[in-house]
Amino acid sequence: MAGNMSLQKAEELWFSPDIVILRADTRIFRVFAAILKAQSSVFADMFTLPHPPSADMESMDGFPVVELHDKPEDVEVFLKAIFDSSFFMPLPAEIEYSHALGILRLAHKYDVPYLRRRALEHLNPHLPTNLTAYDDRKGNNMVSFSARRVSRALATIPTATEVGALWLLPVAYYDLCKQSAEQLIFNASWKDFGEKIQRACLIGHSAQRNHFHKICRFLSVVKTTGGSCADPTKCNELCHRYALNPGLWGFSANPLAVWGEGIWRNLADGGMCDGCVVENKALHAAARQEFWDQLPQMFGLPGWAELEEMKRVALSVR
Repeated sequence: MAGNMSLQKAEELWFSPDIVILRADTRIFRVFAAILKAQSSVFADMFTLPHPPSADMESMDGFPVVELHDKPEDVEVFLKAIFDSSFFMPLPAEIEYSHALGILRLAHKYDVPYLRRRALEHLNPHLPTNLTAYDDRKGNNMVSFSARRVSRALATIPTATEVGALWLLPVAYYDLCKQSAEQLIFNASWKDFGEKIQRACLIGHSAQRNHFHKICRFLSVVKTTGGSCADPTKCNELCHRYALNPGLWGFSANPLAVWGEGIWRNLADGGMCDGCVVENKALHAAARQEFWDQLPQMFGLPGWAELEEMKRVALSVR
């Protein structure tokens, strides 16, 4: 080609054609080693350090086989995120929750910072760090979502603990502990949690339920003549009736779900005066916020301020 002497290599985009085959359990992946090395310091070390020849070294089609001790489904989505730029787009693109979790796990393990950050950005909306964002999360009060939330929490807790994304844990623990203690302990994943996580679950499980009565304690505040209540007899009777309602206590495992706008309308329609509706809503909101503020410590985690700083630092890594 004429004029070749003037051509200059773009060194960072001049990849060798080396192929490597990765094996995770029984699944195999044939990929370009140079691209993995460019994205991951761990793979760079793995493929750069000299390895003495061995008769036991596995090969396939003349290429070396490197065994990864990771779940095949995680390896697959992780490699897709590296080699296919359209597979794992930033927000607001949607990605399956399990894919984001698998990519987070391996991006942390193999040191791919941009994928780790992107995975966290996808997971953060599902596991908010403030009460307003939690209330905006879809399906908080819907039974049909509980099984999926529990399944996600079971997968999230060990991964978030492993990668140090502790700000994801309070809501994950909270979602998991909506189950009964029996459901929690006899879940197939329980034995894989390890003693530290198991202990956090059991202590938090009890604390979560013990705080329920505090969120509903406004029902026991006696209204008296001379205050803001227009009809103490009527309003006290309504509060007493709701306090004894078995349906209310069925929410003891999910205290943040209690007392939506529909119930306040029912109280008003049932005869509770405007002054008591306003006062009770304020007491209830303050109790919910108090519960939220204490949620991380229930599971042995740092407070929200420290968790928010961890989150800020993690998302600033480029």
